[in-house]
Amino acid sequence: MKMNHMKMPHLDKTQFNPRRGAMLVLVLLVIVILLVCAVFTVDVAQMHLARAELRTATDAAARAGSEALARTQNQEIATQAAIEAAARNSVFNEGLQLRREDVIFGSQAPGNNGGGIDFVAGQQPFSAVQVLGRRDALAPQGRIPLLFANIFGVSDFGPVQTATAAASVRDIALVLDRSGSMRLDAGGTTRLDALKEAVEVFIAEVQASSPNSRISLISYSTNASTDLRLTDNFNTVSNQVENFDANGFTNIFEALRLGSNSLLEANGGREFSNKSIILMTDGNFNVGGDPTPSAQLAAGRNHDIHTITFSNGANQQIMQDVAGIGGGNHIHADNGDDLADAFREIARSFSVTLIQ
Repeated sequence: MKMNHMKMPHLDKTQFNPRRGAMLVLVLLVIVILLVCAVFTVDVAQMHLARAELRTATDAAARAGSEALARTQNQEIATQAAIEAAARNSVFNEGLQLRREDVIFGSQAPGNNGGGIDFVAGQQPFSAVQVLGRRDALAPQGRIPLLFANIFGVSDFGPVQTATAAASVRDIALVLDRSGSMRLDAGGTTRLDALKEAVEVFIAEVQASSPNSRISLISYSTNASTDLRLTDNFNTVSNQVENFDANGFTNIFEALRLGSNSLLEANGGREFSNKSIILMTDGNFNVGGDPTPSAQLAAGRNHDIHTITFSNGANQQIMQDVAGIGGGNHIHADNGDDLADAFREIARSFSVTLIQ
């Protein structure tokens, strides 16, 4: 007996493929993730740009404030210069606004970590300016809005940058020996001529690296004299030294006292300047007495003392002691080249400009 076989209808398996729905979900998920990443990238880029702009504006403000302080010795003028410099630099499409309390005055000190220089707020003499560049809640312009971060519950961010600038502001007393022994030979030239060349080197270095400095000139033999009060006309200093003649004995006591006196405000000194004495001798004190009391007087006035001895006849020990009292350096020079190097080294130590 034949049995009739019924044909089953042909089924299209693709109509019921569960993978097709899964792929659609996966594609949608990838699209959402890409959109989120794009949104996140836009805000991150904006944050990086704002921080870079804030750093630039803060650096400019600190530099401007430091330069104005060095030039004018006036805190109010320096504060205004910092504020105006910040306003000229855009942060998030508008000039950065500083509060007056965001401009801080202080001085420099050796770093506590074995190197560098630290800013000491409020310590005089003021030689450095620190600026707090803000776009946080304390800033006049407030925090910086974000475009898409609200998706994650974050609507803005508040970067803060700090910049510190210290310009070289220094009053310098050159205290130079013109006693009779300066006529002696110093390797093809006299000691006095070698001194004149070394002073030229010193002045050129100061002009190049510390243009805000002022120099007074004291010379000494049997007696000491204040040849020039503090001046920023360095050519006058050069011309005066060029006219030196050598004679007499060596009165370091009086010369050092006059050098310190020349740095006082009554003689043209500036309130916020660092004050340094450079004392040069080719011999030993033989009139006027031990210079130690004069060194103590200068140190008590916060005047640094750097000493240079020239030739084997100079009393190196007493000059080391004087430099030690004044917190400065002692350098010995055997010949004219060494003397020029000594003045150059001291001049370069005055020319620190700090940016943190």
